[in-house]
Amino acid sequence: MSNAILSNEEVDALLNAIENGQVLVGQKAEKSKEKKIQHYDFRRPDRFPREQKRRLQKMSEEMADIIGFTLSSYLRTSVRVELIAIEELSYEIFVNSFTDIVCANVLHLKPLSGRGCLTVDVGYCLAIVDRGLGGPGKIPQKTRPLTLVEEAIIASVFTNVLDEVKASWHDLAELQWSIEKTDRDLKTLQVASSTESMISINFATNGDLGNGTIILCIPVITLEMLMMKTVVSPLEKEEEMILIRNLLQEIEVNITAVLGTTQLSFHELLKLKIGDVIKLDNRVTGDICLEIDEKPKYTGKPGIVGKKMAFKVFQADKNLKHYKEGEYGKRT
Repeated sequence: MSNAILSNEEVDALLNAIENGQVLVGQKAEKSKEKKIQHYDFRRPDRFPREQKRRLQKMSEEMADIIGFTLSSYLRTSVRVELIAIEELSYEIFVNSFTDIVCANVLHLKPLSGRGCLTVDVGYCLAIVDRGLGGPGKIPQKTRPLTLVEEAIIASVFTNVLDEVKASWHDLAELQWSIEKTDRDLKTLQVASSTESMISINFATNGDLGNGTIILCIPVITLEMLMMKTVVSPLEKEEEMILIRNLLQEIEVNITAVLGTTQLSFHELLKLKIGDVIKLDNRVTGDICLEIDEKPKYTGKPGIVGKKMAFKVFQADKNLKHYKEGEYGKRT
């Protein structure tokens, strides 16, 4: 704080300002709060919920594994596919992001409305064609546009890929996606309007064929229609218990009736031959143990029902804890 002393004129001016209300006494001046401005890019809208993006990312990772497996089995060579990124952008930005020629496939997204796009590097497509026709399947140093025959081959390959990819979406809907047409110029296809929001799912491929990029582009509104089906209302406790009980009733378990056990040395085991008799630790008149998934649960007697062997359960024996593998040896 300054130690300067006010002059008489300054004191009079201050008193006049207080009387006129120009200066408030006893109140601290509030610091002006800076408003935080959030930037919004209208060319890259963000209207897809974060929760649904996480679900989409998991499904896209499954798609990457399926695409890699399908291409590997179809081309009989090692192809690895991994998810690079999931972006939300307008269709205009998506189209302008390609500087080189690509192989663009228009997708009909049945039973949903709208169209999608599946783009693949031309060099990688040429390697696929070369491999499919018996060649080594290498990306050429100089790329060129695909011929009509090569476009038909690529459409056939990725039709098979789409058929397998549907498996990762089966929880949402029974999809009937198909390739309508293939072209080298993405701008002339007019898949969507320039301002329409799209989801771009980018995959990277590598392996014996070389490195390439596969991009699946789907309208946001189409994905929203799919994701809306995943919203499930929470179950009540009684309904959840009924659901769990019904699931447990369908689980299959292995049941084994153990007549008895014994111990043999490895030397005795090697001497066994047809006709030898192995003495067990259980009597003929004694109860035998019934195991469920290799765990002793019940005791009872063997018998016959019709023309089939059966087991009659007497009771759940609480003293079956002593019946352990190692105490009586291996079961035979």
